[in-house]
Amino acid sequence: MPLRRTHRKSRHGCKACKQRRVKCDEARPVCSNCRQRQEDCEYVTEASFIWAGDNAPRRGRRRVAPPDLTGEDSSATPETPFRLLDRPFSHETPFLNPPLDMTQLRLLVNWQHETCQFFSRNTETRVVWQINLVDEALRAPPLMHGILAVSALHLALSNQGQEQAFWLGLATAHKGQALQALREGLNNVTPDNARSLMGLSALVVAYAFGSALTSAAGSGSDSDKPSLAALNNVFVLCRGVQQITRAAFAFLRQSNFAPLFSTGDQSVAIPDHVKEPLDYLDHLNTEFLYAGDHDAATYTLVIEALRGLSGHSFSQPNSMTLPVGWAIRVSPKYLEYLQAKRPFALVVYAHYCAFLHLARGNCFLQGWGRSVLEDILELLDEDWKAYIKWPISEVLGEGIMLSQSALPLSTT
Repeated sequence: MPLRRTHRKSRHGCKACKQRRVKCDEARPVCSNCRQRQEDCEYVTEASFIWAGDNAPRRGRRRVAPPDLTGEDSSATPETPFRLLDRPFSHETPFLNPPLDMTQLRLLVNWQHETCQFFSRNTETRVVWQINLVDEALRAPPLMHGILAVSALHLALSNQGQEQAFWLGLATAHKGQALQALREGLNNVTPDNARSLMGLSALVVAYAFGSALTSAAGSGSDSDKPSLAALNNVFVLCRGVQQITRAAFAFLRQSNFAPLFSTGDQSVAIPDHVKEPLDYLDHLNTEFLYAGDHDAATYTLVIEALRGLSGHSFSQPNSMTLPVGWAIRVSPKYLEYLQAKRPFALVVYAHYCAFLHLARGNCFLQGWGRSVLEDILELLDEDWKAYIKWPISEVLGEGIMLSQSALPLSTT
């Protein structure tokens, strides 16, 4: 008399077990037999994914075993379910101890959550700084170094003592990696590198503003602290941004960086107490047209650029749009006049300091407006100080009194 079958026959076993005519436990993705024989395990039918150590599904009713109150699974196989993941699949090439730099990850998260806000003036530009710039950096390591440098500097400015020193050290290291690529790329701007170079140059400008504040906190020389001379150096750095923008403007305007070049919302009203001093600058520029060697054309351009950007100081006060945007737009000729400390150039600069002061909520700009304006006041005599009443009032307070005087005859 034939022996009675002790198990229910299944048609869902793997091909290898069927060919060898042995019972398959149908564990997925590799049955126990194939695992022991180290063979490829392939199933003909698609069944539910079964972890190793689980029983294959059975047809019909079966008795449910009472729960094991001891906490031990008497039916568990030597290979637990999660150990299955330890064995690489045939298409995987395992890395031994893959690197994971938590400090750099923190810097990147800090950039995307916090630091990028200081560069943005609206939702569209925030997408550029928060997402598009990082996407570009994944293909351009120097740009990633720039992002990490500025993010680390942000954390340094937000902390004190040893923690500040730690983040500042990282910022300096990443900056060094980024600057070399920027120097090499300035003379070879192409559509392939235009976005990374433009983004990196803007980051370098922000870094220059912020690093001076760490010097003011006692971690650098006096020459590095916010001052008129230091601000002039930042403006020279901005020439690099302008150089890249001019070389690849058509491409950048068609790229996902295009929002950075949009004029944005022009409907923001400039308060009268700001509009009137800018109008007065225009008036002074016209009055000085025939006085000495006054370059009215150059001053007209810089005053108009300041007026055009002034609305951003009220729509997004902490954005770097005006401080960096104006620095990029001013001409080399105006920078020459600043270096020569011509009075009217300093008067215009003093108005820029007022806008810098309005953006002092930006951690990279705090203190700059006051420091530079104080340097300008030391260079101007009382006659010229009469033309910067609004900057003095905005930055130093209403209590500062200035003597009134007639219009000077010469700007030299």
